[in-house]
Amino acid sequence: MQQAILEVHDVVQPGGVAAATSLHTYIVRACGEGMTQAGIHDSDLLLVDRSELAAPGEIVVAALNGEALIRRLAIVDGSFALQAASDGYPTLKVEEGDELSIWGVVRQRLSGSDVAQGARA
Repeated sequence: MQQAILEVHDVVQPGGVAAATSLHTYIVRACGEGMTQAGIHDSDLLLVDRSELAAPGEIVVAALNGEALIRRLAIVDGSFALQAASDGYPTLKVEEGDELSIWGVVRQRLSGSDVAQGARA
């Protein structure tokens, strides 16, 4: 099973989260176990910044051929790839004809006290 996105929330003045603005950040709830060795577990809330370009090595929220994923962006054999951080999950190399969209860079795993109630996207 892929690490996917279960829910997306806008950020509205999250307490304890530095430098977050509702125009460029949002919260996703992870679904799956594809990033457990990176400290991201099923149902974790993640603060995502969509204002910056993602760099190799960063954990991103992405869509590969329409499938939403949370993965580490990498370059493998000169091509972009999405790498899991759990055993049993393959590296997904972006091939010619694939459609890759980066929706943002994961900046923080949030606890319940970090998240203020906001509008649901």
